[in-house]
Amino acid sequence: TTAEGGALTWRSIEGIDDEEIYKELQLLSLHGQSKDALAKTKLGAWEYDVVAPLYKCNMTDIMGGIGLAQMRRYPGMLKRRKEIIERYNEAFKPLGIEVLNHYDENHQSSGHLYITRVPNITGDQRNEIIIKMAERGIACNVHYKPLPMLSAYKNLGFDIKDYPNAYNRFINEITLPLHTKLSDEDVDYIIENFKEIVSCL
Repeated sequence: TTAEGGALTWRSIEGIDDEEIYKELQLLSLHGQSKDALAKTKLGAWEYDVVAPLYKCNMTDIMGGIGLAQMRRYPGMLKRRKEIIERYNEAFKPLGIEVLNHYDENHQSSGHLYITRVPNITGDQRNEIIIKMAERGIACNVHYKPLPMLSAYKNLGFDIKDYPNAYNRFINEITLPLHTKLSDEDVDYIIENFKEIVSCL
């Protein structure tokens, strides 16, 4: 994290110039401005253009400073998240709980969220699990509510009945705590309670 926001990087792509990608990303992140703030501060060089109605996605200098410091911590953070994910997977897969594939020979996840899907439960049962976990001091979440279930999108005419797959992926989803401040004891406590509560359904 950079407190709020993030950074984007890429591996060089054969046949595509890195500088070309960089310039395109600058346009996308700076309202489509043809010059960044630093370029506009050079003597007599204030003139700029907006070449497309794009986005405001650049981070502040303060967040950039936090991000640079976080880069030094990042390998350790990834390692700890992977340890927790592997312990969760080992505990939950035998119960038939569906989990995301965070790691294989083709990709490595940042371990941002630990998403589970408990088979054959209703939305009410999912909510009951979350409440019981909360009663034991464990904050769970749901990622994410499909857009057609939210008022802004309902008001535009979207109906969740038209998106059965999105609904089915949402209705039994529970996100467990996953962050680097969890101790091994915390992880054991989460595992034991989740297993117990799910098994009692």
